[in-house]
Amino acid sequence: MSDDQQHEQAVSGAWARIEAWLRQHAPRSYRMLPPPAREADIREVEQELDLTMPPGLKAFYRLRNGTGHPADFGWTPEPETGLPPQGQETAWLLPRKHGIPPVQQLPYWDEGPQTIGRPDDPMVRYLAFAATDRSGLYGLFADCTPGPGYGRIGTFEEAGIPKLGVWPSFTDYLIEVADALYENRGVEYADGHQDKKVPGLVDQALVWDGPAHPRDPEWTRFA
Repeated sequence: MSDDQQHEQAVSGAWARIEAWLRQHAPRSYRMLPPPAREADIREVEQELDLTMPPGLKAFYRLRNGTGHPADFGWTPEPETGLPPQGQETAWLLPRKHGIPPVQQLPYWDEGPQTIGRPDDPMVRYLAFAATDRSGLYGLFADCTPGPGYGRIGTFEEAGIPKLGVWPSFTDYLIEVADALYENRGVEYADGHQDKKVPGLVDQALVWDGPAHPRDPEWTRFA
């Protein structure tokens, strides 16, 4: 089995676990998940941004074209998706309120691979693929630069220098998200520290926050 096939198999397994949890506990988040991205759209984004998307992230897009309704990211859904015209702001279902947009929208976040604080190197390719809101100023990026660091996941923020190596790959990230969801805990980072934000529900939608200080009276944490 090739490395790409291993990543695809691992991502499919991790995402299936996440969807099973959503189906049972957070049906509003589950109902708003989009269909798979078209292979042609993935290739078009790679060509436009002059990079090769890491296999784990590409495998995710072949399952779902983002983590929620395109309108949550300011994107009108295409008629063939069968989605309603309006979203419900459920797309931010990953830890620390991150969401992954439709693949077609990636070039419009932080000008694609040139995330804020990008090193002054024309060969560097950083792909911002998740953010905390539709502005795309804070989020996660994948190192798409050919070489030994290819596929690493980092964090970026407005006016900050991107931090590499938060996870070895998107595949590792998604497996950790699934484990944290089922173990009712915050995600654990590559450096060993653990996030205090834990999974819970607000109006049948998954959110990650501090249960000791809920922002919504309907907050539910799983025991």
